[in-house]
Amino acid sequence: MNNSTHPLLFCLLFGFSLFSCTSKTESTVDLNYSLVKVDSFQVNNFTRVSIRDYSHEENIYLGYSEVEDDLLEISENGEIIKRVNKKGDGPGKYGNWNPVGLAFGPNQERIVELPFQVISYDPNYEITHSHRVLSPLPIRTNTPLGKTPYFVSNDTTHLLVGPSNYLTASHLIRNQEGKDTLKNFYQLNLFTGETKMVVPYEPTSVYEQTENVYNGVMGKTFFIDHDANELVVAQELDPEILVYQLPEFTLKNSIPINYSEFLTYNPVPIGAPFDDPQAINLARLSGRNRKLINLGNGFVLLQYFTGITESEFENRNSEENPYSAVQDASEQRILIFKDGKQLPVELPGIEGVLVTALKENKLLVQEPANTEIEEEFTKFTIYQLQTN
Repeated sequence: MNNSTHPLLFCLLFGFSLFSCTSKTESTVDLNYSLVKVDSFQVNNFTRVSIRDYSHEENIYLGYSEVEDDLLEISENGEIIKRVNKKGDGPGKYGNWNPVGLAFGPNQERIVELPFQVISYDPNYEITHSHRVLSPLPIRTNTPLGKTPYFVSNDTTHLLVGPSNYLTASHLIRNQEGKDTLKNFYQLNLFTGETKMVVPYEPTSVYEQTENVYNGVMGKTFFIDHDANELVVAQELDPEILVYQLPEFTLKNSIPINYSEFLTYNPVPIGAPFDDPQAINLARLSGRNRKLINLGNGFVLLQYFTGITESEFENRNSEENPYSAVQDASEQRILIFKDGKQLPVELPGIEGVLVTALKENKLLVQEPANTEIEEEFTKFTIYQLQTN
């Protein structure tokens, strides 16, 4: 098996420091960036709670309780202020599938994306729109996997939906034709229900450079910048951030990503079994872009996983069984972009799941669950990007 590592392309300083890689004779301004814990809260609930979005207008979180399958609205201090259950059969219910996406929409709507249906609710959880979606992949999940993005064009709301929003697109590839015709999103007109596939893979993408497939690492991270009317996307393995102008989805800009370390593995033939050793290593060990966060004011964060070797995995797996390399905070890094350019800084990873941006350059992180005992609460921490 051949492994490849991106070269060291910028200077690093242990800790949270940002420093200039230019000579001291040049006129530069040195800044120290750090992600600082500024607040925390816990949501008291019998089962674990996932938060998927934050409303900057209503100052509340939108979440979901596992097992209970309740839609939750949560105050900024963690109090559950509204609990709604829409799962099941009968009038006003959406069936027995759990949501895969959950988000605030425009006009105080609440968007619930199911594997085969998308529903928007008003603040009282009365249905405003409901449409069937012909998904190629049914998803069974205990909790929503992400936030369903939307944009508005000519007074019409459009959603980007589909299983590859949240899972690796390699699940959708059955043959060469499926790979050649694959696109990134299903665009859904929330008013008419019309859907179409949009945003093909760019010719420069690593996924387009081979007839094989990168099983397990064909996901993506993305957000819609409503102020700039842009879709911003980073494929898991591509060393660039792509910016598309909405509503046409025309490629507007490509922002190179420089990593301190990025270990990748070779792709496998289409149709390779899931238990193929190379496919297993590709999915669990390969470096990847994990989370783009739009903090606003021109700042964007990119969390990535460095990737590890087989021997590193085996050593750690014997100590901590099972060991998840992708979830290991010590193998995570966070890059900072400002006004479309990467800053020469790399921050260490954060324990937990990066959820969403808040106000004032703040970021919500869901802390890991306690694996030793069952807890009737879920903890969240708020970090702020600061300079000094």
